[in-house]
Amino acid sequence: MICLKHDSNPFPVTAMTNKAQDVALYISNHFQYVWDTLGFFDLQRLLYLAQGWHLATGKGPLFSETIGAHRTAPLVVSVKGVVPLQEMLPHPELDPGAESFLDSFCTTYGIADARAVRDQVERSDGAWRLTQSIAGEGATITHDLMRASFRLMLLDHADTSRRMRETQIDAQLKRAGAGNVVAFRRG
Repeated sequence: MICLKHDSNPFPVTAMTNKAQDVALYISNHFQYVWDTLGFFDLQRLLYLAQGWHLATGKGPLFSETIGAHRTAPLVVSVKGVVPLQEMLPHPELDPGAESFLDSFCTTYGIADARAVRDQVERSDGAWRLTQSIAGEGATITHDLMRASFRLMLLDHADTSRRMRETQIDAQLKRAGAGNVVAFRRG
């Protein structure tokens, strides 16, 4: 059973200095050089992914603001679409751990495109879609659900990578066997 009202946090509660606007500015500063365009909903999806992966790694929330399960995308309301990012905080004020995490996050997602990010966010078994279907449009996506669904995505990635490696090894063995290499002959 999934509980959407309770959001117990097994991690120690510390004063969170990161704000969603600072995280959004950091991400947008990186992605303006990597993607052709970075739209409002692209940024919202990246905020959702950053928060989810930060939770899944056991570091607690990356930023304190909530994410709502809105129709078009997960939405951090405090990052307003009417405010151009250049008019937001000129330099993001992030704690060093958050900045290090975001460096890695931006490198990882920088090689993807907006479509791949959208596909990952729109998974039917992800926290955004589950919250929409269970609690309704605009409901807050809990940290517990995000943590659990992102950990499942991590397991999916590991399983997919394992299967891909097995397929590659089998293909190499078949090529080597076909090339009459004695070391690779079976039985």
